[in-house]
Amino acid sequence: VSTMTANSTDQTNGSSAASAGTDRAGGASGGLMSAAMPSQEELMRAETFLRSRLAIGAVLNKQRIVEEAAAQGYNAMTIARAMSIMVARGEVQERNQSRMVKRVR
Repeated sequence: VSTMTANSTDQTNGSSAASAGTDRAGGASGGLMSAAMPSQEELMRAETFLRSRLAIGAVLNKQRIVEEAAAQGYNAMTIARAMSIMVARGEVQERNQSRMVKRVR
């Protein structure tokens, strides 16, 4: 029950924060959107990192890859997003309840 209350509180706070952010001309709302949606360049850079890190046929722990990328200055959410895009394309397969990834091509 408390989780449902927290979620409804988050939704009401999120909607008021979103409407408050649109009132400003290019203020904080632009920064929030860029944090939520990585740019095309960031995704391409993250995919290049993943391709260089994952050899074809290699099976690696997904969390370790994200941690290594974060240590090199990549945003962890951008790496996770790039990895899910690669899964959707069929370049990478998720295994063991999405804990491991295998590079196919």
